[in-house]
Amino acid sequence: MAKITIKELESLTVNHAGRILRQDVNLAGRISVRKDGVSVSFFYRYRWGNQNKDYACGTWPRKSQTDIRKAHNQPRALIAEQPCDSWSD
Repeated sequence: MAKITIKELESLTVNHAGRILRQDVNLAGRISVRKDGVSVSFFYRYRWGNQNKDYACGTWPRKSQTDIRKAHNQPRALIAEQPCDSWSD
């Protein structure tokens, strides 16, 4: 999967509502329609133990694509530092 581009985001219409955009490294965005137009809520999906988890990275266009990618990198780094079996409930 390729990176999600600004051009691709800007071309979204209300007809795309409900669709999920996917990018490699488990970054995805759910397209929705708001009063002021189309928006995309990005999240990082990862597996922790036997559960799928989502980490909210921000919503475009309120947040820039650069800021969303930075937010996406934060949990990836934490997960890489802390293997799941080292956490206790």
